[in-house]
Amino acid sequence: MRWPWSPRRSGQRLLLRRLGAQHAFVLTDGAPGLHGAGQPVRLLRWGLLTQASPLAAGDVIALLDPAEYQILKVDTPNVPQEELKAAARWQIKEMVDVDVAELTLDVMHVGGDVERAHRQLFVVAARNRAIKALTDGAAGLSDQVSIVDIWETSLRNLLAHQARADGLDARACAAVLIDAGQCLLVVGTGDELFYTRRIEADPGLLARASGEQPEGPATELPLGFEYQPGGTFDAGAPQESPLVVELQRSIDVWERSWPELPLARLYVISAGHGPEVATLIQRELGLRTLALDPFAAFAAGRPEPEGDAAGALAACIPLLGAALRTESRQF
Repeated sequence: MRWPWSPRRSGQRLLLRRLGAQHAFVLTDGAPGLHGAGQPVRLLRWGLLTQASPLAAGDVIALLDPAEYQILKVDTPNVPQEELKAAARWQIKEMVDVDVAELTLDVMHVGGDVERAHRQLFVVAARNRAIKALTDGAAGLSDQVSIVDIWETSLRNLLAHQARADGLDARACAAVLIDAGQCLLVVGTGDELFYTRRIEADPGLLARASGEQPEGPATELPLGFEYQPGGTFDAGAPQESPLVVELQRSIDVWERSWPELPLARLYVISAGHGPEVATLIQRELGLRTLALDPFAAFAAGRPEPEGDAAGALAACIPLLGAALRTESRQF
């Protein structure tokens, strides 16, 4: 979703999202590839601002929060490329709870533009008033928002960069963003998004990873319990993680839908205890799982966060992914 009516003032790129009375922001020295092929983007400033103050940049991207939009999947209509949005608007009429006239839509092909027997579209449907509130709210930081982006494509960008760095860009890989409020799963190959799902937060898993909750809590045997030889009751076994259960369900769906693209790796993105969370998930899921550093895609020597340092990373992770956006993509 792009508004190209304003000339760019510089090569710098500003990423914004609203968090109550604060703004999370990331300022980089430009889009990927701006300073030459293979040159990583440099992070100039980032953090949380309680008071709006102008930040000069030529490219301003505002990020909608997940509650402000839906991402739907429909069969690709048999119409020319330039008519896809109009056709998709009719297709989702029964899938949304508001008049489609109140929505701004954008579309992209599931898995990119590779020809397949059965093609589908991701349709992003955002309320017009949410976009207006987002762009109006950014007025104190920048006079013009040129792009509105979403979390799913932001996370895809981080996944694509890490998979490429690990030599897995031709394989299917997944990434799950975990924080105290929500979890978001994406699966992709190369630079393309194939699958996405929102999953409820799992505070218990984060507590186990941080050591706040013991791995094997002592529990009393239930009344009337009698040991039977060969039984599998384990009073000290940790409770099954709801997040891991839902991840397994998503993997099962993926394997049925794309049997030719088995998952090579799962990456965990978390503001805290990422390696520990990855270890727990790998142990319960049985899939190679590693923590992903969201700063790995940027040049070395990042500055310290501004404002609330404790909350800055969690707030800025989706912005770091959006900073890797390339102009050739729809989102």
